[in-house]
Amino acid sequence: MFKEKELKSLPKIIGTFAVAVVIAVGVNATSLMATKEYADFSTRGKSELTFNTDGSKKEANIAMDRDYINEYSYGIVESMNLFSPRIFGGGSGQKLGDESHVYNFMLNYGASPEEARQLTDNYAMTYWGDQPQVAAPAYIGAVVFFLFVLALYHDKRKIKYAFLAGAIFSLMLSWGKNLSVVTDLFIDYVPMYDKFRAVSSIQVLLELCVPVLAIMGLQSFFTDEENRWKSLWKTGATTLGIIVLLFVCKSMFNFSGEIDAQLVDALKQHPDKGFGPQFIDALKEDRRDLYSADLLRSGFLIAISFGVLYLYIKNKLAANTAVILVGLFMVGDLFFIDKNYLSNDGEQFRSAQEVDMPYQPTQADSLILQDTTNFRVYELAGGIYSPRSSYFHKSIGGYSAVMPRRFKEVYEYLITPNMSNLGEMIDPQTLSMSKSIPVLNAFNIKYLIVGTEKGDIPIVNPFHNGNAWFVKEVKNVNSADEEIKALGKIETKDVAVISPEKTDLPTVANRSNKNNFVKDSLATIKMDLYKPNHLIYTSNNANDGFAVFSEIYYKDGWKATIDGQPSRIYKVDYTLRGMDIPKGKHTIEFKFEPQVVKTGSTIALISFIIMVLVIVVGIYLEERSKKQEARKQT
Repeated sequence: MFKEKELKSLPKIIGTFAVAVVIAVGVNATSLMATKEYADFSTRGKSELTFNTDGSKKEANIAMDRDYINEYSYGIVESMNLFSPRIFGGGSGQKLGDESHVYNFMLNYGASPEEARQLTDNYAMTYWGDQPQVAAPAYIGAVVFFLFVLALYHDKRKIKYAFLAGAIFSLMLSWGKNLSVVTDLFIDYVPMYDKFRAVSSIQVLLELCVPVLAIMGLQSFFTDEENRWKSLWKTGATTLGIIVLLFVCKSMFNFSGEIDAQLVDALKQHPDKGFGPQFIDALKEDRRDLYSADLLRSGFLIAISFGVLYLYIKNKLAANTAVILVGLFMVGDLFFIDKNYLSNDGEQFRSAQEVDMPYQPTQADSLILQDTTNFRVYELAGGIYSPRSSYFHKSIGGYSAVMPRRFKEVYEYLITPNMSNLGEMIDPQTLSMSKSIPVLNAFNIKYLIVGTEKGDIPIVNPFHNGNAWFVKEVKNVNSADEEIKALGKIETKDVAVISPEKTDLPTVANRSNKNNFVKDSLATIKMDLYKPNHLIYTSNNANDGFAVFSEIYYKDGWKATIDGQPSRIYKVDYTLRGMDIPKGKHTIEFKFEPQVVKTGSTIALISFIIMVLVIVVGIYLEERSKKQEARKQT
């Protein structure tokens, strides 16, 4: 528009898009505002701690640890699997057949066919790239790649450079720690970038841009006859040249992966411990074979696509026939590769019943379910990241990418270290804890599920604090560092740790209430109602007291009342809730009523009404314009 000197309509265009953006944000205000508010509270928010789990000082206070963000960094050379899928071994679960070097090595070593198959399936990890593991390679297709390059040579529309820039940009960001100068720049200065878990996920942009360019290349090839042959041979030379270059470079790779040392250690558990190194040597040969086989496969697909388009130029094929053939090769290529990672053998696909009931209760689950009181369960297998126990019980387990940050820190700093000594804490006769773990008690963990050779067994924790309890002392500290360290030393049943909170209310550390209390053995606080968004307790105490509730503190949603009168909730024990409760008998009520949802819903409703009005007015004006144009013509 600038070159054509037609800028008069530009303000109207910009204004139209600005209004569209405002309305689009407005109709989604509820989820956007709630997510923004919760983000700082979650693992995507910045930690208040200044030290790591090993005691070392944190280098930078970003939302997530830099190593954690970069853990799934795509290898630079590994990026070649975008058009040659198993050049780096495929996925972590890639299976080798009976013709593989590993399988035949085990047969020659004396293993039975069944043993050879079992060892091959369990230990022949073909993936040897930079990432800890991958479900499948990020393969966009050899034919798609060929057409993508064709677009760069033949398509004259300059929009192709925008898509090319998007593809290159996302690919560079996916390299993560392998191109740290770019990644660190984004982590430190681009808003919200430090909240992403895996840098390789940015390749979704590439997986949009490259196929769009591929279709542009195919379309322009059939509609623009100028320099058609020149573009085609350049495309063939470029793509096949890359394939040949990778073949030449094969000798430069040792086909070793970080997983290899772990595989050797794992194989030492086998009765015959001596074959680990030879097993890895055979595995490397299989990796070499996969490397060569897939380069040949991609080269063949590129060559046959080149041939189809060449025959079209020579008028040996009709346009429709050529398009259909290229389309079949493109889809077939992706289909047969995808089938390796998502097959119909029953492992990836599940019946509706299996989806509705993904887990079957164990004997341990059945025993715990007989207890109808309100408590939590901790399943040691998988730690807090295992979702299985959450299917049957109130649990501290289950994976969430945005779990409460402070809870995760308590788990990593205080719970995990205690688990190594768990065997010494269990009474084998009563199957109960013989020693108290105060942090577990504070989370009201009544049962631990422990895996044994005979199956899972429930371990009773008789020391759990219950749903709520009165304490003798409120201990003031000055920072999050001091708070989590103190939590690891106190007896949570008697002492609550409290630190200042960033709020416009009086700081918690300067509470006017006293910090020492008479803890009467007859004092009680009992849960009467439990719902995820509504809790009711009854307290009875002859003295003023301070109660701790075994529920996660979240200042932006929970409201508390004592006998209907608003009461302040304090953040205690790093993650839980605390309240000053006067003497006597009282009803304590918690309700989850986040203001952000009410505000967001109001904005969303207003925006929706505006959107409908804009559409109606737009349709009316369009129809009126058409009628006026029709009258002029008559």
